[in-house]
Amino acid sequence: MRKFFLMSIILLFIIGSFPMTIVASSNNKQAPKLSYGSPQAVGMDPDMLYEIDEAVQTAISDGTTPGAVVLVAKDHKIVKESAYGYAYKYDMGELLEKPRKMKRKTMFDLASVTKVMGTTQGIMKLVSEGKLSVHDKAARYIPDFAQNGKENVTIADLLTHTSGLTPWKPTYLYADNSEEVLAFINNLPLEYETGTDRRYSDFSFMTLGFIIEKVTGKQLDKYLETEIYEPLKMRSTMFTPPDSLNKKIAATSWGNPYEYKMIDDPNFGYYIEDDPDLFKGWRDDTVIGEVSDGNSYYANGGVAGHAGLFSNAHDLAVLGQAMLNGGSYGKVNLYDEEVLDTFTQPQRFGQGYGWELNKSWYMGDLHSDETFGHTGFTGTQVVFDPINNLQIIVLTNKQNNGQLESGSYPSTGALAATIADIVYQSINE
Repeated sequence: MRKFFLMSIILLFIIGSFPMTIVASSNNKQAPKLSYGSPQAVGMDPDMLYEIDEAVQTAISDGTTPGAVVLVAKDHKIVKESAYGYAYKYDMGELLEKPRKMKRKTMFDLASVTKVMGTTQGIMKLVSEGKLSVHDKAARYIPDFAQNGKENVTIADLLTHTSGLTPWKPTYLYADNSEEVLAFINNLPLEYETGTDRRYSDFSFMTLGFIIEKVTGKQLDKYLETEIYEPLKMRSTMFTPPDSLNKKIAATSWGNPYEYKMIDDPNFGYYIEDDPDLFKGWRDDTVIGEVSDGNSYYANGGVAGHAGLFSNAHDLAVLGQAMLNGGSYGKVNLYDEEVLDTFTQPQRFGQGYGWELNKSWYMGDLHSDETFGHTGFTGTQVVFDPINNLQIIVLTNKQNNGQLESGSYPSTGALAATIADIVYQSINE
């Protein structure tokens, strides 16, 4: 009788434990990871998606870009990942005898996409961890920044390009390294009253990069590598790639003629009093594996908050999926969903914190109201739509075709917008 009683107690304990076990396992659910799938599986028309090929080939034929990589993912399924044209076609204006073909894994100089897939990622993580607030003054972390009217500029001001800092100056005319660049920024006066206007500024994100370094005690590239890219196994995402990777990287500009003109020609959009020939470091070769942006390359050693990041489409899609998941990917949690939601909502002048919103000129006309993204001067575009669990990544190396007669480069915004409209039209209602 006693033995039967003990067995009954044990049996009840075992049965009672099952619901607890089930609850515990459900709490360990992982965030979705990217995988490959068919368009039909996620409710997209594959025939419509083929129109992307024609759009890109047209852009190649008309000289907009020598090549491109396009990735489309919906519901964490990559439904299109295609390479077109050439990654390296011209060497200082001379057509190569054997141009290097574009591949799906080709890495690109992301230019200003660095601002959102690099610097903004770090800021979101630090905010989630309670290590800083967007309402903090920049001078809290960089005391010498509080000069010439900048004492009240906040991280939010920097993230929204409303700080009052000038859009651009050639720091390499006045600084030889990142320490001297920071001193130059600290000494800058405001160009307009903080918060009264939005003027897209590389200096705002250069400052944010320095703030990340002050908060973490790590160089920007090392912090992002250890906290964002390595956990997600984004092995093709980095600043200052080694020379051994050059054959995997798309070529960009023929030296830096555009920036030379920015300094030399007062009618080109900027007025710089100094002579560009005072700078003796101008590159005179085709840029491959070095960031094209002068303020990143010449004075900051290729590591800066506004430009310098290299990556490929697949790596960017992994980070994009983490954002569409609310800040997590598999077992990796990068930041809180509430923080991500705040950063990707309108804050000032239609600008999110770091993220651009409602930019039809490269997002197309059919994106949802929650869509966020960014572009880079080298011809890179990333678009993320959480309502449709959709991402569209268009990477080009437009600079390798050379400049237009005006001195500018062709825009790939229209190509990206066309691709986006095709993608949205392919989604079956």
